[in-house]
Amino acid sequence: MNETNINTNINANEEQKKKVYVKLLVFLVLITAIVVVLGAKFVSFYYKTHGIGGRYFYKGCDAEVVHQLPEGLTDEDISDAVIMDEYDNGFNHEYTTAGESDFFVETHYLLGVQNIDNKNCKVYLLSDCGHYKDSVLQSGGLVVKMIDFQKQKGQWAAEYLWEPRDGAMYEGSVRENIPSELADVILSDESTELSKKLNDETAEKVKAYYNTDEVA
Repeated sequence: MNETNINTNINANEEQKKKVYVKLLVFLVLITAIVVVLGAKFVSFYYKTHGIGGRYFYKGCDAEVVHQLPEGLTDEDISDAVIMDEYDNGFNHEYTTAGESDFFVETHYLLGVQNIDNKNCKVYLLSDCGHYKDSVLQSGGLVVKMIDFQKQKGQWAAEYLWEPRDGAMYEGSVRENIPSELADVILSDESTELSKKLNDETAEKVKAYYNTDEVA
């Protein structure tokens, strides 16, 4: 083999090595980018659901609220909207198939109202909703709710009901979607007292309906 062929083979090997190095570098860059993106998503998720030192990664909801319902919207409208959403929806029709021994009840504490305009508003509340049969609770419980109401032909109608996520995501979900001054109440000891009061009021309604002194 002459010197020219030897040099040619050496150059070819060097070019091949360079191509391998370039491919390896591109692969490492892609892996690093994926790790960074996934890591950022994990950090964002953790801060949103757990917070750190009482602070959250997002700003949260700072909407201004008032503490009275707009004209024409009543507590009965709110209770009807919650019961219909819980017991007469696409997955559950307990309300429409109920018998004489069934009782559907809702008691709420108005946290605040965000007035969007004269035809739209958001109502924030603690709601205790239950389906009873012969004074025995079948399903239900106390949860935070946000209801979008829209005025249609002079009447307020519920368009959308929201509840916070469960478990580790609960506090982050509340902070992100509920106006700050209301979220502080929901996540404080005050909510425990409000919840007890609502449970007691619901129990009294059930007792009155079934004319009994006990509720199970």
